[in-house]
Amino acid sequence: MAAIEDRQADNAASAGVLPDAPVGLVRLDASARVVAANRAAWDLLALSPEALLGQPCDRLWGLPASVLNDEEGNWCAPGNDPARRIRYHADRDGGGWLLSLPHPETAALLRDAARLAQGEIPAAVTPALRDVAQRLTDAATERALLERIGGLLGGCDLDLALPDAQAAHPLSRQIAAGFGNLAEAIRQAVALSVQVAAEVPHLVGDNDELLTQSQAQVTALDTVLDATRRLLQGLKGAGEELQAVISVAANADASARQGVAAARQLGDAMREVERRSARAGEVIEVIDAVAFQTNILSINASIEAARAGPAGRGFAVVATEIRRLAEQAATAARDVRVILDESGRALTESAASAEATGQVLVGIGDLLARASQAMESVVERVSAQDQEVIAIDAAVDRVAALSRSNLEHADQVAARGTALAQGTDTLRDCVGLFRLPADPLGHRRHARVRDLAQAAALRIGDTLAQALVQGRIDDDALFSRDYTPMPGIEPAKFTTPFDALCDELLPPLQEPVIARHPWIVFAICANPDGYVPTHNLRFTQPLTGDRARDLVGNRTKRLFADRVGRSVGAHTDPYRLQVYRRDTGQIMFDLSVPVFVGDRHWGGFRVGYTLE
Repeated sequence: MAAIEDRQADNAASAGVLPDAPVGLVRLDASARVVAANRAAWDLLALSPEALLGQPCDRLWGLPASVLNDEEGNWCAPGNDPARRIRYHADRDGGGWLLSLPHPETAALLRDAARLAQGEIPAAVTPALRDVAQRLTDAATERALLERIGGLLGGCDLDLALPDAQAAHPLSRQIAAGFGNLAEAIRQAVALSVQVAAEVPHLVGDNDELLTQSQAQVTALDTVLDATRRLLQGLKGAGEELQAVISVAANADASARQGVAAARQLGDAMREVERRSARAGEVIEVIDAVAFQTNILSINASIEAARAGPAGRGFAVVATEIRRLAEQAATAARDVRVILDESGRALTESAASAEATGQVLVGIGDLLARASQAMESVVERVSAQDQEVIAIDAAVDRVAALSRSNLEHADQVAARGTALAQGTDTLRDCVGLFRLPADPLGHRRHARVRDLAQAAALRIGDTLAQALVQGRIDDDALFSRDYTPMPGIEPAKFTTPFDALCDELLPPLQEPVIARHPWIVFAICANPDGYVPTHNLRFTQPLTGDRARDLVGNRTKRLFADRVGRSVGAHTDPYRLQVYRRDTGQIMFDLSVPVFVGDRHWGGFRVGYTLE
């Protein structure tokens, strides 16, 4: 543009007249006085030709003649008006200078740019700068928003309330979502710290009781250890004594065997005496017969002596003496027979007694042998018990060592419990620095989701109760906690006795909720174990076998065991608001309400959504 202005000025000078042009043109003579100007220059300077022609150059916004030393250049007038700028060019032919002033649109552009640079947003802006002005307006809004956020964060205040002008900005929605996520996360941390703090005294008390019980257990185990060692010593002594008894029993068995042999010899001797006594009896019978014959002979001799008269008296005396001797012999023989009979009977009895004694000694020997075997078995068992007691002793020793280790660990747990209590106090103190919104449902979106969830939970409970009444399912099946894995599917999926009925009944009740607002991600039921029998249609896409894809696209019939997943169907609070990161990586809010079938708690209805 400067080149065009210079050419126009040159052409005008050559003609002696400055042409009308969109830019203001002024001609100075060698003394820096105005000698010519065009209409655009008069309008821009707001001077008439009479007031301008012949005047020194300082009439041109204060242009000093001293700056006109170079062949060409630019000069800006002092002050705050950036449109007051002059471009000068030496006139080699005429010996003066040709000046060009800004185009009116250029002047307006410069003035608007200056105001924008100073942070002033004019009501009417040059079209070329409207986009810049809008960006600057947005930047100013964002700067004010950031200043407000900085002030809130500087004071640990998470209760973000924005004016309507700032709340409409897209960045405000993202920041409000971040504040909401952070506020609820800290609210959950506060609740958790309170819960942990409430549990710490119980933990410390239980640990103290465990410490006492562990100490008592160690003492009892030490006592058992001492007793087992005494038992081991007793068993060793009993084994040694049994070995001595076995030795004595062996000696007694040998003596019994010797007694058996002696009894047998005695029996044989007595039978021999009996046999000989029998022979003596036979001799006595002979003597008795001889005595009887002698007596008969003496009687006959006496008779014959009597017949002989006096001549036979001497023979009669002899016969009488012989008869007397025969009678004495007969008497003695009878006595000896009686004695022999008695001796025979005694010998028979003695032989029988010796036989019985031998049998008794044999029995004693057998008993001693069995007793010896039994004692040897006892010795073996005592030895085995000795080994078992040694094993018991070693086991009790190990258990005692473990108990001592548990005692040490209990001491450590006690110390950690104390540290946990202190850490919990510190955590509560730290999170207590933040000022949280008094009522999380003060956010309209939370309150709206709560209302939707409670209405849907009532409809779901009524529908399931009606299915029970109609006999489409029984109580055991509807409230079953049995899960059958579906083979070959990752992430793992399960079937239950009630999921087929849920596939039929739940979609017409769940899908209208998810369709109410674009920021609702899911609206589903879960039982107390976190099992979702029927997910939303958008999350029941056909399985592909790609775990990462199926993790997002097919989430039905899964057990969700994360912190939020396992609680949404287990609680019976009027509602529970939680913020968490899904296994897909997305951060969202989860609002759940209980579902009752009749008077019985069946599970929960949960809605996942974002604040963005």
